[in-house]
Amino acid sequence: MDRNGIYYAGDIHGVAEHVAEIDRKAIENNIEVVVQVGDFGCRFVAACPIVKYFEKRARQGRPGPTWYTCGGNHDNWPKWSEMAEAQGNPQIVELAPGCYFAPRGTTVALDGVKHLFFGGAESIDRAYRVEGEDWWAAESPTAEEFNKFFERMEADQPEVVVTHEAPLCVELNRPGRDSQPTPRNLQNVLKHNEHTPAYWYYGHHHCLNYDTIEGTTFACCGLHGQFILG
Repeated sequence: MDRNGIYYAGDIHGVAEHVAEIDRKAIENNIEVVVQVGDFGCRFVAACPIVKYFEKRARQGRPGPTWYTCGGNHDNWPKWSEMAEAQGNPQIVELAPGCYFAPRGTTVALDGVKHLFFGGAESIDRAYRVEGEDWWAAESPTAEEFNKFFERMEADQPEVVVTHEAPLCVELNRPGRDSQPTPRNLQNVLKHNEHTPAYWYYGHHHCLNYDTIEGTTFACCGLHGQFILG
């Protein structure tokens, strides 16, 4: 597969300064697309600093890459769904000028490369959060959404998969992970699908990590301003 320049950015958790730093480096290196792997924090709160950053960038006519996110467990899924409905449920949802959300099971061609997006995971800190305020049950994908993910994997044969969590075949130091539904179901999709993506980018685990397993390179994209050049 011909690889073009895309930054795959790790968890950002609503910090606009990390977005600005990645933007700066992208501009310096002529990168036109940033793919963010969830726990983005865009629209997490009403006065969102990330939204303000993108609005200011657009208002000032400043250059910058187009951003796409899959969403993580620490994202405001009801707000994003509300925005999708208001926009007529397009394939990708505009969160802010130049910043988009790709719903679960969406395939988008970026820089000529097919990307299949599938966000969400289970929060290990749920006990310390308040439902409807800083935690939402929609963080976990439904069975219907996993079925769509499986179907799109087979039908579209994407070169790249973008998720927040990773399938269980990727060994990561998080106790109890094998009992959580998202990594188990991602593993089932991968195991029973005839298509093998070349690359699979994910977040959630806050590290920079590479594993090549049965023909797929899995890459964890780091944390707070870290990214991988793909």
